[in-house]
Amino acid sequence: MLNLTLFTSLAKSALVGAVASKVVDTLIFTKINNKIEQNRWLRNTKLELFSKLTEDILSLESSNIDRQIREINKTSAKIILLVKDKKLTDKLEHYLNSIVKIKTSEKSLQGLAFINKDMIVYLQRNIRL
Repeated sequence: MLNLTLFTSLAKSALVGAVASKVVDTLIFTKINNKIEQNRWLRNTKLELFSKLTEDILSLESSNIDRQIREINKTSAKIILLVKDKKLTDKLEHYLNSIVKIKTSEKSLQGLAFINKDMIVYLQRNIRL
């Protein structure tokens, strides 16, 4: 009789221990997996936005420049919301201001090639996937 009681007590303890460890493991692994998924989403979104901005910059030309500036502005706004980097934010704002100055001063867009290249190089250095 004593052996049966002892066996029942051990079985209950083992069951409670197994359930408790499974709950703790599930909570910890869920949190880790969520963080991994969030980082993956952030990396993919950042790559897409940087690629889109680079594409917009490279396709910038004198015809239809207002529409192109709006597209660059939209993409830049998304990058600013996504990436918490003050230097990148300042660089994007400076770039947009430079484009508007070149457009409003009616200068040729040859000066644009230099600031475009500078911006693309900066994006390359800051992609850090």
